Amino acid sequence: MDFGIFLPTTNNGYILSKATPSFLPSVDMNRDVAAVAEQTGYRFLLAMSKFRGYGADGTGFWDYSLDPMGLIGALIGDTETLELWGSVAGPTLHPAMAARLAATYDDASGGRFVLNVVAGWNEAEYAQMGLWPENYLQTRYASNREYIAIIRELWATGRSSRVSDFYSLADCLVQPTPRNGVRIVVPGQSAKSLAIAADYADFNFVQGDLATVTKARNELVEACALTGRTVDSASLYGVITAETDDEAIAQFTEICRNVDFDNAEGLVKAGLTDNVGSAGKRFVGLTEDIPRVEFDDDLAQVVYHPSLFHPHLVGSYERVAAFFRTLEADTGVARAVVSFPDFTTDVETFGRRVIPLVNGGSR
Repeated sequence: MDFGIFLPTTNNGYILSKATPSFLPSVDMNRDVAAVAEQTGYRFLLAMSKFRGYGADGTGFWDYSLDPMGLIGALIGDTETLELWGSVAGPTLHPAMAARLAATYDDASGGRFVLNVVAGWNEAEYAQMGLWPENYLQTRYASNREYIAIIRELWATGRSSRVSDFYSLADCLVQPTPRNGVRIVVPGQSAKSLAIAADYADFNFVQGDLATVTKARNELVEACALTGRTVDSASLYGVITAETDDEAIAQFTEICRNVDFDNAEGLVKAGLTDNVGSAGKRFVGLTEDIPRVEFDDDLAQVVYHPSLFHPHLVGSYERVAAFFRTLEADTGVARAVVSFPDFTTDVETFGRRVIPLVNGGSR
């Protein structure tokens, strides 16, 4: 399995808890993560797009964020082998500009750049800049489809005169085209997201327990059967792991006990404004209950909690490795992007203790 890192491009990472390190994102911090990743067996880095977080006064969770494409540009010269996955949000950057920037990064990186195209769901991020089109929640899938179609056309031919409800191009030139070929990521597990991925993507992000990921993967394969294309899936997990199960459970319990309810409430409220896509359905309601960790065979448990932005795995190094081996064997998902409670230590620990067990150990 190929592992990537969900880079710490926003303040405090991907856990809303006072039990994990608090930090402001910096280019130097991400350079350090990239250096460790290249030394310890990771294959790619992902920088996400985020323009506003969930604090009440602009100083809360994810209210400080690096520009993902700017960060990727800074990391190109600092890395040699890692794929660099940079994100663009449709409402903020014209597709011709995204196509040109991606072609430049393709050239600069020697073909290591991958473009993650995000439609956007959180109105607050874009409305603050006057970039939230009317009825965008209802039209964003169609808009995102057209966005990627324009990029693909410009990369293939160097020019486009496409006119639609969303964009109007008049012999638009993007030259030179990518010399190595840029791959595209389309996130999302809704039927509309999977349909766009089947038509245009090289990768699609999935997340959830094994049953959920299996369902999403099967639905993508079915969609691809209609388009005659092959699209790979990449899973997304946070990882809370240690030498023993008890140590990992203790860390998870402490994170849950210290959930940052103020920011978690802002995240849940934002998610629930999306009544069209699947974003709102991902967020767990606020509760002080701590999920009980009960292992299924030798696998780490997938856990959800208001303190966790996305699903996390809890268990020993061996259990986490067994989960990823099973994920690949049972679902065909051969890529995983991971995040951690403490990026200053956990990136290296996972690289040295878990990745070898996944790719070199027996199931």
